[in-house]
Amino acid sequence: MAEPADTTSIEQPAAAADGGPLAGVAAAVLVVLSLAWVLDLHVRFGVPVYDEQPLAIAAGLSMLIAAAALALRLGGAWRWPVLAGGIALCAIMVAIAIRYPTLTIAAMMRPTWLIVVSSALIVGLLILVWRTVGLTLAAIVAVFIAVALFGERLGVPSMGFDYVSIYLLLDPNALLGLPLKVAVQIVIPYVLFGELLRLSGGGEFLTKLCLAAFGGYRGGGAKAAIGASATFGTISGNAVSNVVGTGIVTIPLIKRTGINGAIAGAVEAAASTGGQLLPPVMGAAAFVMADFLQVPYWHVVVAAALPAALYFAALFLQIDRLAARDGLHGIPADQRPALGEIGRKGAHFLIPFVALFVTLFLNQTRPELAALAGVASLVVVGAIIPFEGRRITPAVILESIVATGRSAAPLIVLTAAAGLIIGLVSLTGLGFSVAADAIAASGGSTILLLVLVALVAIVFGMGMPTVAVYVVLATVLAPALEQAGLQPIQAHLFILYYGMMSMLTPPVALASITAARLAGADPWRTSLEAIKLAWVAYVIPFLFAFSPELLLGGTAWGAALSALTAFLGIAAVSVAFAGYGRGRLTIRTRWLVGASGLALLLPPTLGAGALAANAVGAAVFALCLVRTPAVTAADSPLKRMV
Repeated sequence: MAEPADTTSIEQPAAAADGGPLAGVAAAVLVVLSLAWVLDLHVRFGVPVYDEQPLAIAAGLSMLIAAAALALRLGGAWRWPVLAGGIALCAIMVAIAIRYPTLTIAAMMRPTWLIVVSSALIVGLLILVWRTVGLTLAAIVAVFIAVALFGERLGVPSMGFDYVSIYLLLDPNALLGLPLKVAVQIVIPYVLFGELLRLSGGGEFLTKLCLAAFGGYRGGGAKAAIGASATFGTISGNAVSNVVGTGIVTIPLIKRTGINGAIAGAVEAAASTGGQLLPPVMGAAAFVMADFLQVPYWHVVVAAALPAALYFAALFLQIDRLAARDGLHGIPADQRPALGEIGRKGAHFLIPFVALFVTLFLNQTRPELAALAGVASLVVVGAIIPFEGRRITPAVILESIVATGRSAAPLIVLTAAAGLIIGLVSLTGLGFSVAADAIAASGGSTILLLVLVALVAIVFGMGMPTVAVYVVLATVLAPALEQAGLQPIQAHLFILYYGMMSMLTPPVALASITAARLAGADPWRTSLEAIKLAWVAYVIPFLFAFSPELLLGGTAWGAALSALTAFLGIAAVSVAFAGYGRGRLTIRTRWLVGASGLALLLPPTLGAGALAANAVGAAVFALCLVRTPAVTAADSPLKRMV
């Protein structure tokens, strides 16, 4: 597989964006700034601050961190010029933050110096986006700028260069807008929680707990990887961090159970990517979504819960059937931790999770404050109770703060660029014309419109991380889905699902590439195997697009029935793919089971015809399972390894 020119992105762990001591200091300042803003210290001390002022400082610090990391990677003659450019960008952004109130007044006169500064900053930002995220996002921003400048040829209002450049820098709907605010104010506290959990041994505890719970069953290594990635994903919401954090332990164990390296890496990549879907922390895109929709974050979490459960159920079912078919056993007892022992050692790590859940859901606290509640409780219990010799100390806290800033900086650079897109779409009104064109291209057919949006999201996802795909398509195409009759949460989750597949889809496929490296496997094959395992992610969005009950938006009866038929359909298709039910299936039976699965996947809320198809599908599936000869006790892989 051709790898990206630069694989440091928002989805990579903190270590990927080091940048040296200068970047470390900037990273610490960035996190402290974020925490001070979250805690409203400026209000407590009576200091009037525009939101755009801390955002400008955070953007400048992140540009410096990204430039320092880029300078170290390039080395040679490029090192010092790139670093100097990063320092200059940071200094200018800090100056803009300090003078922001007066600059907004001066901007009305459009002075030449401000046009030059704005243009230089935007060019510098796009260069950093190109080198840290990829060319696609930078090119898309450049295209939108061109539309704003020369839009009259496309039937879109055009603006002068002076107006566009200043608008993009200073307007609260552009660079210093919503995506950047979400990254600085909300995402950083959750990244800090994840880093503290990792450095205190919490990540290792979650991995070992899943190994102890699932490792002894057939395909136990793969099931443990799914469980660990799902559990850790509830906090990190970061696909590649999940792969690195859990895969370094689980992938070798998966291979030891008889699964080849490509599939072992694919399991880890698919499960880790699913972490972006799993509440309570679903990655940066979900926080941006909540602000886009103007709803509390927990509304998004509740809506996403059932589809995420179906996704991970599909992964478990496929691994279970493949392991049963190939006679793969679990991990021997002497190669996995004892459940009781690991539970006693790390039970204290449950306290921060409880604190997070209670404040986020029961108290309905702002998500950033809920994260800080988790951080505070983790610091307390981690300082008092060690885990395998590791205790949270001031040094660990400082290390986690620096790691958080380094990890968050590429995301902040990316969200600043995403803000440019939102600002340009708002400025030109392009979103309305694209929505109208999309509806016209679909001929008024909702299903064709959904297919069109899905294809665009997949293509965009091949060159951009999830949050960038989401912001672009939510700005441009979500209105078309809403005009077609979808509820806003349906439209935005539909886009998020297809956008996240960039983590598995070549040529970006950062989760697959990382997992392939850990597994010593071919990246192309690992990516293809991951896509096969994650097939349900391509189906679920269509299910909840036609059945809002899957997003818990209807009656309890409708939600239960929709969930049941979806689960049975996923189970049937998984059995057909594996070719194994109670025993091996013939080719004809596999086709019948697959067809029954498709019938079961029809949302029952569509009407009597769909209900009839569900009933026939369930009957055919059950009949095929019953008529398949079961394996004998001697050959059965069902026994748990002891």
